[in-house]
Amino acid sequence: MGYSRRWQNDPHGVGFSRRARQIMSTFIPIGILHSQSGPMAIEEQPLVDAALLAVDTINDRGGVLGREVRPVIADGASDDATFATEAQKLIRDHGVCALFGCWTSSSRKAVLPVVEREDSLLWYPVQYEGLEQSRNIVYTGSCMNQQIAPAVEWALSMGRRRIAFVGSDYVFPRTANKLVASMLAATDARLVYESYHPLTCRDFTSILPSLRASRPDLIINTINGIGNISLLEQLQSVPELAKPDLVCSLSCTENLFSRLSKGAEGQLACWGYFASADSRTDMDFVSRFRSEKDQIPSDPTATAYSQILLWASIASRIESIVPADVRANLAGSAVESPLGRLEIQDNQHVLRSALIGRNNGQGQFDILWQSDGPIPPLPWFGVTETELPYKELIFQVLSDLPEDITIQARLESEIATRQEMAVAMAKNQSRLEETEKIARIGAFERNLKTGEGYWSDMLFQLLGHAPGAFIPSLEALESHFVEEDRADFHQTFYASLIDGKGLDHQWRIQRADGAIRYVQIHSAILRDNEGNIDRYHGTVMDITERALAEEALRLSEREMRLLAETDGLTGIFNRRKFLELTTREIERSKRYPSPFTLIMFDVDRFKAINDTYGHNVGDLVLQNIVECTRQLIRDVDILGRIGGEEFALALPQTDLDGAGVLAERIRSAVEECETITHDTKLSCTISLGVAELKGCAEDVDSILKAADLALYRAKNTGRNRVEFMVGSDLDVACTLDPAT
Repeated sequence: MGYSRRWQNDPHGVGFSRRARQIMSTFIPIGILHSQSGPMAIEEQPLVDAALLAVDTINDRGGVLGREVRPVIADGASDDATFATEAQKLIRDHGVCALFGCWTSSSRKAVLPVVEREDSLLWYPVQYEGLEQSRNIVYTGSCMNQQIAPAVEWALSMGRRRIAFVGSDYVFPRTANKLVASMLAATDARLVYESYHPLTCRDFTSILPSLRASRPDLIINTINGIGNISLLEQLQSVPELAKPDLVCSLSCTENLFSRLSKGAEGQLACWGYFASADSRTDMDFVSRFRSEKDQIPSDPTATAYSQILLWASIASRIESIVPADVRANLAGSAVESPLGRLEIQDNQHVLRSALIGRNNGQGQFDILWQSDGPIPPLPWFGVTETELPYKELIFQVLSDLPEDITIQARLESEIATRQEMAVAMAKNQSRLEETEKIARIGAFERNLKTGEGYWSDMLFQLLGHAPGAFIPSLEALESHFVEEDRADFHQTFYASLIDGKGLDHQWRIQRADGAIRYVQIHSAILRDNEGNIDRYHGTVMDITERALAEEALRLSEREMRLLAETDGLTGIFNRRKFLELTTREIERSKRYPSPFTLIMFDVDRFKAINDTYGHNVGDLVLQNIVECTRQLIRDVDILGRIGGEEFALALPQTDLDGAGVLAERIRSAVEECETITHDTKLSCTISLGVAELKGCAEDVDSILKAADLALYRAKNTGRNRVEFMVGSDLDVACTLDPAT
């Protein structure tokens, strides 16, 4: 039975109770979490289809541990918060033993704390920036060194020297650009243009003049989702930007290329898989996927398919579907798949090849170049393991510790993580070398029966002391924690001794010289032959640079979101965000019937103010008006700058009379407000129009137009007054084209 028919009667999967053990005695539930709505649905729906095909393949072979695998499908809705909520529901309510999903890095980061809290496993099938490494995520897509770096190296080898960068506005494209810039810095090539756009962006025409003026000989495209179609088609309107082989896309799949109305032929792409590449292992997958969905499979779909086969292979081999058991057996596990041999490394990333193809206009890619073989994954753009300058020192420190405290690969991965975050954020090699010198790992051990303790020399140095400066003890270590973290460390550490599970946590310490450092502490609890807790040991690693860099990246993302949503002059919502929030409130007012009104107002004779006193004074006037208005409205009201001197105020759960009273108060307050400059006291007035959600004025466009008509009636009848929507306004607003 084809997978599209098998699940079509229950597109959201099968509901499960919380009794996971009882559930798993009859069948094995797995979670499939992708966007089936919103701007990312066009890319993520095929991954759901591929995952279901993998489930069919597994069940046709007898399932896992003799039981049928059943998918529970959830819609992330192209929204990070929804991804997190649905992930928790899949784990807690449906008892899934593994999650397969996400596309964007932001959705993955939203799910990460959920799977860590629930100790589940997320299998992530898409290329990403590599600035993350969680024990609860298996990264089966490409790292940057497996996709971005090969693409840039190939371009440079082909003589490309003027590189432009166009991407979606979130962590992966921005980090990719940092890598590209650092690679170009070592050559005679340079980055000539860059721009970032929201996932919802469909209009890229504003960037075409400056992009053309930069005269690129390669455009690296990291737009995600349906916006790829808009960008690639709009580039065709500029002859200089419509040349074959000019654009290399890193997040655009065959599915999207097939939807281009023009300009598909000659487009470049870099992936770890193309269906056109000669591979005997994927013939059945390609034919089944094409026959069922009438689509050519892409790298993400092939990966979404292959990673479920890999999970099933591991679970069958170890005879367990418990996430912790599967995680313990990830390293070295492999399966033959459409991608070739898909093998997991110690860092829970996989070996991936890199291919560069040119679209032949028939839905396929002709391969121009491919790597000599699978490329090892380097999260955090990891320094080659053999190049770590203090590798032997780390092993020397660890040699005195029991064998089971940790494995060398994990330590090297964490060191590379800290170092290569610095590379991603740095501009030059000297910054990396400085960071490497700072990096240190200390070790500790204590026998709980004899009281004998041990600290490595590096731990003393990490805390700012000479080796052997005092007798090692837990109290001595605890005394170096900053006051805010000390109690938490004490409680967490002793709790780990009681439950015998050890710990893995970040805290802050204060060195003897007063410097504050961030550290990662791992500890293991060992038992004697009778099962009693015998001793503990662990490592203390300085992760200050990584922690600060991650915090800076989070702050940068928050600042970018703020800039995208607010008006730079007044600090209130910009037009786009105002329309988004108002639309949401209108839908809520319809769902739970309640009054909804809207006020539009603008400054009377504002042009004369600018012409007489200058734009700086005009800006002060607008800021004062906004401040006067803010003092009169509720937290639930939505105030936005629509354009120029024009503002709008949405009033949920407010009828027309209430809106009129508020409008009059705002008018009066503005009239009394004075803008004081160095030599002038300036007063101004506003005109206001009030409309309500009524009749055919049932959406944001029509109620805005009704309020706008009332506003202009106020201006035409003397200004400095409030006018209400009348029947004729409603008639006109409901017949106007929303685009006008």
